[in-house]
Amino acid sequence: MAFVPLTKTEEKLMLFLWEQDRPLTVSEMLDLLDERAWTKNYTRDIVRSLKKKGAIAMSGLIHSRTNFAQQFLPGITKAEYYAGLARHNGVSLGELFRAEASAMAEGGMGKELDGLIRELEGAIWECRGEAGRGRA
Repeated sequence: MAFVPLTKTEEKLMLFLWEQDRPLTVSEMLDLLDERAWTKNYTRDIVRSLKKKGAIAMSGLIHSRTNFAQQFLPGITKAEYYAGLARHNGVSLGELFRAEASAMAEGGMGKELDGLIRELEGAIWECRGEAGRGRA
């Protein structure tokens, strides 16, 4: 997947949408967001920009008050966005995994580190089309 560059404001709205994990209209976003300074038009502009970039997609229409309103869901996952951001900034995923593993080891998080290793091994086998193989 190609990297999707986001502004700080777009990233803030995406973080909110990833947390919600359900389709939302612009009005619902405004009701739930803790951004009192954002107007409906400002939020619509952000949504329009995110839609144009492919970061969100319309997931349906609902009847809202006297008209129909579009509902939106993220078009990319949080992991896809941050992996793309790292690659865009010249950091390989291997470097990220090594940094995370090192931080876990230094922090005495052995069980979490073992879980990360199993997760990475599973992802490698999955990418190779060899699901079901791995450590016993």
